[in-house]
Amino acid sequence: MKKSKIFFVIFISVFVLSAILLGSLVVYVDPYFHYHAPIEGKNYIMKEQRYLNDGIVKNFDYDTAIFGSSMTESMCPSVLDSAYNTKTVKVPFSGGSYKEVGDLMATACANNPDLKTVIRGLDCNRFFNDKDERDYEEDSYPTYLYDDKYLNDVKYIFSKNAIIDSMLILMQRGEAAKPSSFDTYSNWNNDYPFGKDAILASYNKDAVEISHTQKTLSEEDKQTINGNIKQNVTDIADAYPDTEFYIYYTPYSIYYLDFYKRSGELQRQIEAEKYITGLLLENENIHVYSFYLKHELIENPDYYRDIAHHGSEAGNMILEWIYNKDGELTSENYEEYYDELSDYYFSFDFDSVF
Repeated sequence: MKKSKIFFVIFISVFVLSAILLGSLVVYVDPYFHYHAPIEGKNYIMKEQRYLNDGIVKNFDYDTAIFGSSMTESMCPSVLDSAYNTKTVKVPFSGGSYKEVGDLMATACANNPDLKTVIRGLDCNRFFNDKDERDYEEDSYPTYLYDDKYLNDVKYIFSKNAIIDSMLILMQRGEAAKPSSFDTYSNWNNDYPFGKDAILASYNKDAVEISHTQKTLSEEDKQTINGNIKQNVTDIADAYPDTEFYIYYTPYSIYYLDFYKRSGELQRQIEAEKYITGLLLENENIHVYSFYLKHELIENPDYYRDIAHHGSEAGNMILEWIYNKDGELTSENYEEYYDELSDYYFSFDFDSVF
């Protein structure tokens, strides 16, 4: 009986000590940046956006941040840092809705008083989403990393994945042996073929149901857009007047515009973008960009891996355009811009690109 008690005490002591050591390891390394920025000189495993981004915007040292969906994943912040002496982080959400991206943007603004510049891509295929729409349900999130409640951090510090990642980071083994940076974070540029053949492998124009009329923007559409833009963009800009927000419409390829034209959605899309631009320009600290008349980009399939996603070369061009105010829309020029946009694409020979 006495030996059993001794064994039980030893077992419990070893278990508790092991738990303390493993938990301390996770807190010290902090692979998901929940408590602090990376340990200097260590490569972190920069893979899981919805585990990492909250910690990045809360704990990193930066004055510029790039927000958006997968359309921003292959951008290289070093383009800005080297040319304009910025400290830039890139925090994309693959499949991110306006709500999800907006929440992260608000978190960044609230936690970093040094944030001077926000660059955000607005996906055109989400113009008509409800303001609270998200592709990822909240219960699928690691919400214990997003709040300020320390009691639920046990889910983090005793997570098998967090423990393994912490060990790999300390030993610089496996994924942690690869140098990490915001240029490579979520960057899929080298993982896909680009060009016309790659695009047409996933887009069959003949499968699109042809509409002989074009839809137009309705009052109901405007109400939906108002709610979405107000909650997830302009209210945030209003709350942080000392931060400059550079909002650009993510530029899809000519093949996506072909889809809109064939399906009768092109006119509605152009009207929606124009309407959103008018809303955004009411804020003095919001700057708006559209690149759909950059024909050297939109009509060059070599920049794209499918009908929507451009790679790093185009993404870096966009960053340069924004900082050089190339493609900026203002209260004085935006109506003329959309007139020209509409005239151009409704007279464009889409068959010529196939």
